Amino acid sequence: MPLDAPAPLYQGERLRDLILCYAGPWAFLPYLRCREDEELLWHSRQGVLLAFVEVAIGLALVIMGLFPMVGLLTVRFLLPIWLLWCLGNSVTSVLQACKGKRHKIPVISQLMDYL
Repeated sequence: MPLDAPAPLYQGERLRDLILCYAGPWAFLPYLRCREDEELLWHSRQGVLLAFVEVAIGLALVIMGLFPMVGLLTVRFLLPIWLLWCLGNSVTSVLQACKGKRHKIPVISQLMDYL
């Protein structure tokens, strides 16, 4: 196989499980079902932590949005940027996982290694 050839993508149930790993609360399904697969377990743990951090920071931004001056900044600018960052990380992680690679999200992967 030439070095510049793209890596084959996973198919079937494996692909479904890798997509579910980064689909928010659905990351628990591959975590509970595929306990013997170490790679899938790693991706599902990272997906669960990512979903938790997404919700926690998103909720904090919405609560900050209730205050008069700070609310305009958080709801109109920071919240959309945060949601786009989360979506970008999820899509990038799914694409890398389908190629058999581990995309380490900066703070999430360090927290996951600590736990």
